[in-house]
Amino acid sequence: QKVVYNGLTLYIFGDYMKKIKKMVDKLLIYYLIVGVLNFIVCTAIMFVLFNMCGFSEHTAPIVNYVLGRLIWFVSCKYLLFRGTPTTWQSILRFAVEVVVCYLISYYLAAPLMSRWLLDFESVRKLFDFGGADKIAGNFEMTVGTIVYAIVNYFGQRYFVFSAKFEYHRKQHEKH
Repeated sequence: QKVVYNGLTLYIFGDYMKKIKKMVDKLLIYYLIVGVLNFIVCTAIMFVLFNMCGFSEHTAPIVNYVLGRLIWFVSCKYLLFRGTPTTWQSILRFAVEVVVCYLISYYLAAPLMSRWLLDFESVRKLFDFGGADKIAGNFEMTVGTIVYAIVNYFGQRYFVFSAKFEYHRKQHEKH
């Protein structure tokens, strides 16, 4: 909807709804299906490494993500975002996007949420499945995984496997 207020033209909801409809499509549904399967496998690996193998709450996700990202790149490349060629630029974008998502998820979002939510006994009980000394690590890995999945979708779709970046690469190669 277009509204004029004191000489300013404001677009209320109309443009936002179009953008949201563009993002919520079959690709998002496929991404969620593949992502849930990948999430189950990778999260299981991470929690086994942390709770049973003695890895730290920082090391277990790193091992998990190195293995999981290899699987994820192949899934995105051949199942989800098939239209873009594999170039060194797309691999570099993928690596940068993974690191940025990881840092945001595990070193920003997870610690902040941990400080805020682990004061509640009900939340602490939910994450004590590895023992009392593992609550904070289990919570932060769970939050980190969820935040990572959300941020990663947008990074993969609009940065790593975006046709826009390949178009600009091709234009640069022509000149």
